[in-house]
Amino acid sequence: MTAEGIELRAPVDADAAAVAAAVQRSLDELVPWMPWASDAYGETESLAWIRGEFGEAHRFVIVEEASGEIVGSCGLNQMDELNRSANLGYWVRSDHAGKGIATAATRLLAEFGLREVGCHRVVVVMSTENEASRRVAEKAGAHHEGIARGKLLLHGRFHDAHVFSFVDETASAGG
Repeated sequence: MTAEGIELRAPVDADAAAVAAAVQRSLDELVPWMPWASDAYGETESLAWIRGEFGEAHRFVIVEEASGEIVGSCGLNQMDELNRSANLGYWVRSDHAGKGIATAATRLLAEFGLREVGCHRVVVVMSTENEASRRVAEKAGAHHEGIARGKLLLHGRFHDAHVFSFVDETASAGG
């Protein structure tokens, strides 16, 4: 999938070093919000993610088309087949933040979830303290549904969380 100067593609084993390096270059921004991000994150952890060992159903690396570099990753997880919903997550390498890459990736991935995977609903959840992620969801066109109290446990502390969604408006709402 491509749009707005980026490509989302399935990761392959050969991407492990680039993904691990991107994580290491972005620890200051990732650690507060992504419990998996740490100084210990390396190629072994990257390969585990690439191979789907963490249960993420749809994983993608974000590739900047101009340079061909991996500049982040995104995916759909917490798949709920009964209710046709999924959670959408993303992160972008720190030196590429603020360029619209996460926003473009979020739009592409939400569209993929709604059209290709068959989700009726794709949800984006982030700590109310994570302003950068909130701005991405807003710019991507997600609908802010509200704040879920104590929704996320990050580093031993519960955080209230913004809940945003993309919903397939072509399906009936039902009642």
